[in-house]
Amino acid sequence: MEVFQHLLSYNYISAALILGIVVMLVENREERPHGTEYIHIIVIMLAMIVFNSTMKEWFMKALYDPYINYHDDISKSFMYLGSSVEHILYPLIAYVELLVIAPVTQKKLMFIPELAVIISEAVNGFGPKIIFSYDDGLGYHDGPAFLLPYFAAMIYLFLLLRYSIDLFKEKNIKKGITVVFIVFITLLTCYLEAAYFVVDVLDEIVAIDVLIYYFYLIAIYQSEIKIKLRTSELELEKSQRLLSLSQIQPHFMYNSLTSIIYLCDKDTEKTKNALMDFSKYLRKNLEAMSRSGLVSIKEELEHTKVYLSLEKLRFDDDLDVEFDIKDEMFMLPVLTVQPLVENAVKHGITGSESGCGTVSVSTEETEEFHKIVIKDDGAGFEMDTLDNIGENHVGIANVRKRLEDECGGQLIINSAPDKGTECIILVPKEKTNENSGDR
Repeated sequence: MEVFQHLLSYNYISAALILGIVVMLVENREERPHGTEYIHIIVIMLAMIVFNSTMKEWFMKALYDPYINYHDDISKSFMYLGSSVEHILYPLIAYVELLVIAPVTQKKLMFIPELAVIISEAVNGFGPKIIFSYDDGLGYHDGPAFLLPYFAAMIYLFLLLRYSIDLFKEKNIKKGITVVFIVFITLLTCYLEAAYFVVDVLDEIVAIDVLIYYFYLIAIYQSEIKIKLRTSELELEKSQRLLSLSQIQPHFMYNSLTSIIYLCDKDTEKTKNALMDFSKYLRKNLEAMSRSGLVSIKEELEHTKVYLSLEKLRFDDDLDVEFDIKDEMFMLPVLTVQPLVENAVKHGITGSESGCGTVSVSTEETEEFHKIVIKDDGAGFEMDTLDNIGENHVGIANVRKRLEDECGGQLIINSAPDKGTECIILVPKEKTNENSGDR
């Protein structure tokens, strides 16, 4: 029991860190962000180091006898093997870290420092003790080339540092800082262990390095996924917007053409003007499919007037139109005003008991907003039903969404049965200045 407690106290942190990496690898096995394909190899090597050091500690704690001469004992060979394994694995882990973090193309060339360590450890085990040696009492002694494993590891770490410079040049600051931190803490640990300021903590530092970099890769991966998802959502929203903008109401086309046909025999000039307005209306709706950015309120009002001129063909004196334009120096999403005016005519005026009424459009400038008000004195509706009117009212949800997304605007609707409806569009001044670019 005492031996077990001793082993646990000396290796608990390393084992916990390795287990943490394993849990993360399993948890994120489906994501596998680019750069993590070698991490499981590091985990295996770290586990080998911990197991190897555990066995050595167990032997020294449970079986070692300072009064025995271990000159020809197998225990001495066991200690040589254990130390050689550690010396080989530490620079090998640094080599694999290089493969994980940096885009290494010359993998065989980069393996030369590690190969030198392997050959030196083999020579040390079977010939001259150039790296380390054990005396007959199993006391450890440095050889003339005892720093070779540390130098090999440092070569790989300096190559990582060189790679971080490229990251800074590419303005990939976050990744560059992450790599520099990993290199610095590992180099410092290599130096401290070589100078015997600290003992047997390099495996823990390497595990922490792997955790830091793995967290970084997962964060970047998830960020990229979110960006891709948001891009897909924006593309979908754009497609839906284009579909909505391209939907010309069949009843309006039919009614307009019917009114124009009726005019043909009565007033040729009026028919010609009506056909020109109908052509403008169709062209505006088709152009809206390829427009991006914001358009001027003047352009929106012009299209709205074309629409109302066509509706006047059908309603004549039953439809009164009023414009009060005090502010016409701002931008807003394409086809924002006309759909709301269409709702006012279709559901407000025609839905009223008298079948006639007035639609008014006004604009004004406030301290924070450009304000547009579309009012009708028609049928109105209960405000409780506002969330369920999307299917029956043209473009309300679409207009509200485009206002929010494209210029940070708002659509406020007030209505009451038999008292009409008021639609208020609020366009923030600073947003329109930022987004008034392309069309």
